[in-house]
Amino acid sequence: MSALTDIYVDTVIEHLPEKSRDDIAAEIRATIDDMVEARLGDGGPSTDSQTVAEREVLEQLGDPVLLSREYTNSPQHLIGPTSYPLFIWSLRWVLPAVAVLSVLTNVIVHIATTPQVQLGALLGQTIGSTVTALLTAFAVITILIGLGDRNMDTGATEKLPGARSEPWSVDDLHRRDVRGSQIRAEAILNLVFIVLLALIPLIPTSLVYVGHLNNGETFIDPDLGAGWLLGYWGFLALMAVLEAIKLVRSSASAALLITGAILDVTIAVFLTIALLTQQVLHPDLTSTSGAEVQQIITVIAIWVLVVWDQVSTRRTYRARL
Repeated sequence: MSALTDIYVDTVIEHLPEKSRDDIAAEIRATIDDMVEARLGDGGPSTDSQTVAEREVLEQLGDPVLLSREYTNSPQHLIGPTSYPLFIWSLRWVLPAVAVLSVLTNVIVHIATTPQVQLGALLGQTIGSTVTALLTAFAVITILIGLGDRNMDTGATEKLPGARSEPWSVDDLHRRDVRGSQIRAEAILNLVFIVLLALIPLIPTSLVYVGHLNNGETFIDPDLGAGWLLGYWGFLALMAVLEAIKLVRSSASAALLITGAILDVTIAVFLTIALLTQQVLHPDLTSTSGAEVQQIITVIAIWVLVVWDQVSTRRTYRARL
């Protein structure tokens, strides 16, 4: 089959869950092959006749977006097949980050405001607030993507001024590198996340409404050595370089993935050493009785993010290498 079929199949499966894409792609390709052979009959297939037959078959199959809906295993009335992959991808990235940030914020506030820290009270407050934060994040993601999906619905689109009313045609297919587009989108998201991480030592506590604990200063101890901050920013700069390479190349080689994994673990070790050997958080955000608990929970949160990032990365790129 030609590149036209590749574009068509990629357009269909990009609207489907990742775990079913390979099987459905193989099924669609086999269907197209059979239909093309049936049209050619017993005559010797010339390049021109095969190209014409292929276009006719794709025209018969119709709009790839609509075809993808026939392969959807369950009804998705709020989040349709067009936005379902984006919905799942957003949940995988946003919910873990929200959980970790909520846990760290609640631990810091509880320890800073409680003279005698009790593990039960700390866990109760943290779990309750984290569950609320996760439910809120889930609701916001669902509503935003659901509204966007509804606005992209075919029926609604046809009512817009200047909307296309002609039936779908093979000429509507464009050369699309689905995997490359996904890698570029993820690289941009990672670059934004790296920038946010780089700003953490500069963010005032008043930004998250706990500025009353240390007069609105930063979360980081002002007496922390400059070498630790420079090392932290240096690691983030290396991570940004890797993401920039992915963005430019629109691909992620095995070497890049291995380098990124090593860098993630290295920066986690660096932060663990920093947290366990000296005062990193602002002294006013840490009570004497809760300092050790605060350090341990922060270290655990760092390694949870690192492990989640490695698992998510392997799952995302395993089929692309």
